[in-house]
Amino acid sequence: MGVYLNPGNQNFSEVLNTGRYVDKTMLIEETNKRLNDADFKFVCISRPRRFGKSIAEDMLAAYYSKGADSAELFAPYKISKSETFCTHLNKYNVVKVDLNAMYSEWKSKCERSRDVITHLGEILSAEFKSEFEDVDFRGDTLSECIRDVYAQKHETFIIIIDEYDVMIREKVSAEEFDVYLGFLNSLFKNAELKPAITLAYLTGILPIMKDKIQSKLNTFDPITMLYAGDFAEFTGFTEDEVKALCERYGRDFTE
Repeated sequence: MGVYLNPGNQNFSEVLNTGRYVDKTMLIEETNKRLNDADFKFVCISRPRRFGKSIAEDMLAAYYSKGADSAELFAPYKISKSETFCTHLNKYNVVKVDLNAMYSEWKSKCERSRDVITHLGEILSAEFKSEFEDVDFRGDTLSECIRDVYAQKHETFIIIIDEYDVMIREKVSAEEFDVYLGFLNSLFKNAELKPAITLAYLTGILPIMKDKIQSKLNTFDPITMLYAGDFAEFTGFTEDEVKALCERYGRDFTE
């Protein structure tokens, strides 16, 4: 179990321990439908802040990661009754990265934003080499590490990236941004790597646009505020959920 590779379920467990969690676990059933589907396994959820994007990612990591044992954690919630619950529970290698937190923490330590991406690669490479001691790694980037594990062990990965758009919002230099685009390109526009990725789940504030900046993500299914599809009820609260919350905490729903 690592920090970024095959994380545990502690983050989601702490959310549940607050006693205020609104059950959004059926999101997992929707992502289960997309596993290994070439047309729909790349998902990008865009919402403003405070819509529960990060909590959803913690939940997905807790469910899919081989680094966790989450059967009891999910037992009280809706997803435990799903036919696919046991099929995919803690069965996958998961790489989970919060790019906003990483950028905020490391930009004061690194001379350039591109060094943040390099540093990320170094940390992930170290975790891969610790997790897969029997693999002969021939590269140090995330895409190379995934490739080597897939080639030698036929194991696939679920990639979860929170705030994928931080470099866009921070308006980093063109040179720095080219490094980030290269990082995205190596993961999501690489035909050789595609079979090694079972699911990619990205979140951010900005929706994907088919322009120069975000064209590296045009393989993704954009789930936006206007076009939320089957994901609508899992990002933000539904009317019924707000009514239930108001009743629980003695608030007037009409207000």
